[in-house]
Amino acid sequence: MSNAVSNTAPQKDWFLESLVSTVNNTGIEIGITLQMDGFLVSGYIVNGGKYFDGFSNEFIGETAVHFGNDEALKTIQEAFGKYAEMYKPKNAEESSTDTANYIHLEGARFFNTAGAPIPNNRGMWWRGRIAEVNGFILGTLDVTEVPDA
Repeated sequence: MSNAVSNTAPQKDWFLESLVSTVNNTGIEIGITLQMDGFLVSGYIVNGGKYFDGFSNEFIGETAVHFGNDEALKTIQEAFGKYAEMYKPKNAEESSTDTANYIHLEGARFFNTAGAPIPNNRGMWWRGRIAEVNGFILGTLDVTEVPDA
C-alpha cells in the first residue's frame, strides 16, 4: 500500500454538497455567493422542487407571450412538474440519501469585475453543477448601484 498523497482535487466540495442536500431535504433556503471560473453567482439555494416549479412558471409565462398554445404549454408544465416531484419526499420521515450533483438558486445574479449585477433588473432561476463551483461564501451580494469611479 502506497503512502503517496494525491495532488488531485476532489470532484466536488463535500461541504457544499451537504448544504445543498440539507436544503433539498428540509426546504430551508440559504443565501450564498458562488465563485465559478472567475464569475460570482449570488442567490438563494432552494430545494430542487421549488426550482423546477419556479422555472416552469417563468418558462410558461415567457413562452405564452410568444407561443400561446395552451395545450402545448400544459404539456410542458406537466413535464417540469415531474422534475419537481423528484425532490419531494414520499412521506414526512423520508429524506433523500442521494448525493446532490446540482445546486439550484432563486434570485440569482452574476457579478462582473466592476461589481454590477447581471441582470440588473431582477434575479433569475439558476441551476449549476456542484463540481464546477470553485468556492463559496454564505450570504448574497448587494445589488445596489455601483458608483462611477
